[in-house]
Amino acid sequence: MATAAASAVLAAVPVIGAQPAHSQPYPPDPPTLTLTATTVVAGDDLGFTGTGFLPTEGVSAFLFSKPVKLGRFTADSNGTVKGTVTIPKWTDPGKHYFRLKGVESNRSLGAKIIVRPHKPHLADTGDDRSLVMVGGSAALLALGAGAVMAVRRRKHN
Repeated sequence: MATAAASAVLAAVPVIGAQPAHSQPYPPDPPTLTLTATTVVAGDDLGFTGTGFLPTEGVSAFLFSKPVKLGRFTADSNGTVKGTVTIPKWTDPGKHYFRLKGVESNRSLGAKIIVRPHKPHLADTGDDRSLVMVGGSAALLALGAGAVMAVRRRKHN
């Protein structure tokens, strides 16, 4: 009987110091990709959040039509990667595909985006005086035409 009691105590000792198990949700949440916009102007930034990657995994961002690597990011300890990429100014306008790809897991998440053409910003040179210029030009033209008519009438009289 003493042997049985000693065996029970020895078997219970490892259980006493054990930590509670933390359960993972089952099934795990599906991977997701969220973009800050689905239409972007070439040359502008696009923000993203991707889930479902391995913890601390390297994740590359790509733009497809013509494959262009936009950057490399690192997932956090939960497998979530967040970042911002710049769509190149020379990107052709139209439909494209934005993709995140895990380096180790080979997991790939993607979404369709539309790229609008890049329009260079003109320099701001001050107030817009085009209306004054057009009005002034019209007044000078009318004054010149009136002067020509007056000279012709004087010659005929």
